[in-house]
Amino acid sequence: MKLVSFHTPDAPGARVGALVESARALPGAGASVVDLSLAYAAWRRDVEHDPFADDLARIRIPADMKRFLEGGGHSMRAARHALRHVHALAQSPDNTVLARSGILRPLAAVRLLAPLQRPGKIIAIGANYSGHIQEGRDAGVLRELPQYPVAFLKMPSAVIGPDEAITRSRHTEELDYEIELSMVIGQRCRDLSADNWREAVAGFTIVNDISMRDLIVVEKPTGVVFQGKNLDTTCPLGPCIVTCDELADPDALNIALRVNGETRQHDNTRQMIFKCGEILAYWSSRLTLEPGDIVTTGTTSGVAGFNRRFPERLLKHGDVIEAEIEGIGILRNTVVDER
Repeated sequence: MKLVSFHTPDAPGARVGALVESARALPGAGASVVDLSLAYAAWRRDVEHDPFADDLARIRIPADMKRFLEGGGHSMRAARHALRHVHALAQSPDNTVLARSGILRPLAAVRLLAPLQRPGKIIAIGANYSGHIQEGRDAGVLRELPQYPVAFLKMPSAVIGPDEAITRSRHTEELDYEIELSMVIGQRCRDLSADNWREAVAGFTIVNDISMRDLIVVEKPTGVVFQGKNLDTTCPLGPCIVTCDELADPDALNIALRVNGETRQHDNTRQMIFKCGEILAYWSSRLTLEPGDIVTTGTTSGVAGFNRRFPERLLKHGDVIEAEIEGIGILRNTVVDER
């Protein structure tokens, strides 16, 4: 599944849905969004003949993605029942019921939000591709690294979703981008092994770790990097959460980031120094991971860099950034200057 959070013009608040590539019930609509709560209620009414279908749907598939993930296997199974029922209804003679009921909507008719609008912890892995490490060393801000996946925290308040604006703060003159494959935790866990890490992961998404290089350089001597990673709107997230069963090998995915159509970063996750399992094994041995937490995997080379190394790559007002990862999609955002 490709899980999304979305908003519709005719109803307040977010909803949890699933992105489907095409829908026979909506001719010509292309990509569409299934409202999973409405679809699950329909399945319970139509197949299970359940008089409490609507009540159970609100419990099993709540409107908030974090709450949905806390439902664990119960919520995931409900979502899969819902999707199967939608596919069955789409094959029926009166398949327009899906559109009439609001269960299925064209993607263009909804607004996608960050799939997790308020994640728990965002554990961001720092130096995990040799090319990016060399960029830091060339700029004089990275020296010898410890033999574990180093990390810092990004704040939930920095999260924005697809097509939302990244604000270039008045406090920075060096705004930079970093595409990162990211794991979404779906089960509370400690001490995962590198072999069973998938048991705790609900799926994968994209994080664009927007960074303020000049602020990081100022903070580096203190040993604490915080402002340089956490100004408002500096954690674009999305466009969806792809469940583990849809990505055969997250350690072998093509990744690319474009600014105004120009490719700035391009690599494959097989080049990560620490693989997904190693990252989760290390950090789950130090702290408890919980549903709705996000763990990134670091970025590759091609950033603007520190000390204005490539000033022409620094982000400016009007720049359109597209972060794309194979099997997940494209996370698109535009930069605007702070008023």
